[in-house]
Amino acid sequence: MQIPGVLIFFAVVISMIGSLIAGGVTVMTHGYNSNVDGWILPMAQRFTGRDDFPGDDLTCYVIEIGGSDGAYTTTVTRVGGPPPGQSDSGEIVVKLDWSSISTAGSTSSTDVAIPAAAALLSTTLIPENGGRPLAELPLHLLGHSRGSSIVSEIARILGGNGVWVDHMTLWDPVDNVFGDATIGVWENVLYADNYYQQFNEFLIPQGRAVSGCYNRKLTSLSGGYAYISGGKHSDVHAWYHGTVELGANANDGFINITNTMRSTWYAPGESAGATAGFHYSRIAGGDRLSHANPGGSTPGAVRDGYNRMWDLGGGISVNRANLPTPADPWPNVIVARRTTSGPLTGGTTLSLEIKYQSETTGVGDPVLSLLLDPDSNPWNGNEIPLSSQTLTGSGFSSVLTATPSPLSPAPTSGSYFLHTRITEDGRTRYLNLREPLVITAAQPPPIIVPGSLRFEAGLFTLTIRGSTGQHVIIQAATTLDDWQTIDTITLISPNQDFSDPDSPSFTKRFYRVAAVTAP
Repeated sequence: MQIPGVLIFFAVVISMIGSLIAGGVTVMTHGYNSNVDGWILPMAQRFTGRDDFPGDDLTCYVIEIGGSDGAYTTTVTRVGGPPPGQSDSGEIVVKLDWSSISTAGSTSSTDVAIPAAAALLSTTLIPENGGRPLAELPLHLLGHSRGSSIVSEIARILGGNGVWVDHMTLWDPVDNVFGDATIGVWENVLYADNYYQQFNEFLIPQGRAVSGCYNRKLTSLSGGYAYISGGKHSDVHAWYHGTVELGANANDGFINITNTMRSTWYAPGESAGATAGFHYSRIAGGDRLSHANPGGSTPGAVRDGYNRMWDLGGGISVNRANLPTPADPWPNVIVARRTTSGPLTGGTTLSLEIKYQSETTGVGDPVLSLLLDPDSNPWNGNEIPLSSQTLTGSGFSSVLTATPSPLSPAPTSGSYFLHTRITEDGRTRYLNLREPLVITAAQPPPIIVPGSLRFEAGLFTLTIRGSTGQHVIIQAATTLDDWQTIDTITLISPNQDFSDPDSPSFTKRFYRVAAVTAP
């Protein structure tokens, strides 16, 4: 007797884990009479030791701005890690060094920011990147003291080119000295946070709240820099270091951040630094739309730092400084998120929401591509194309929404990042979906073991081969067109016998099996 089978296609199950937006550029800079070797170097070195870091290595550059008024120079040196195209994380740390001109009264924050922004936009400054500018990747700009004015100016200049900044962080911001520009949070900055002190001590610089930021006023930073060069003004970046390097005896190159210090430096809701500061970075992936206000100041909620100029997820209000419309704006993916949760089956859609900005339609319409990647580096050439579509141009005064729904990937096991890539007029920007995709091949379909149909105790009996725990329906027919489900079982072993209790009523019967979801 021939037993027909049921053809069941292999599928994949996709689930979301982690909390990352990997593959980006972090730019850190110092203030007056400082450098990148003291406390900035140890902070950069701690990234790869974090549990949430998406790889084993990163690329580290020093961009040095030197020279003199009217003749500033830019030098780039790779000082750590492989070239970006060979990194497994895709993460790049830039230490912006303007130490040789930081005490010159003729040098303003804008003087430094202009060549620094040009370096991020340049396609030729770093030959080993093969014509890719650093600005292709999401940007996190961090600055201490006068350096806060510099990163604000870098963001403003990038905005003048239509380039979005994912994150801007200010440490004890100081502006309006030596001709430095007033700090602003510009409309091209997705998220901004500011950590500052105010203690009214003579000759010690102190920060202030900045409109448009999540403002976290720090108090009780005892045991820090009070007796070290830099004084209390440096306690702010030490506080932030304690959110990068977690645990007892974190060291920023000058001081140890002990458990005793953690108990007083961080509010109870900040988990001794684990859910503060760096927690809201792209790498750590904390909830930037949280209503939490651990410092208790007004304003002081985490979500206050989220861009509300457009509906990006945090509501709409005027909390950003305006920029002039750029003549030739870059394309940008600003936000990428899933619109559904839970597992997906191969061949079904992966529904996404993409917020983007570009030139207007007809100038050079943007193309959005989705790529799967076994690592978080979109530059190392192992990406798997998933889909591509031409979008409507937005213009710089608008942010538009795209809702691509590509078919879920082929049945391949593994963990994948999903890169979004937007290209227009030969320029490209990337942003990863926050959570990586874990793809697991579905259980193979159950079958009736050939030749296993037999009589046992007067009943038709057959052997079903499948996976332990698999739910299986058993169907029977007499004419091959009157199939009926006669039982649903859960396999307790890979090979399991089934006896048809109704078989004495039939002279012949056909059988088939299929996998089903849990009954």
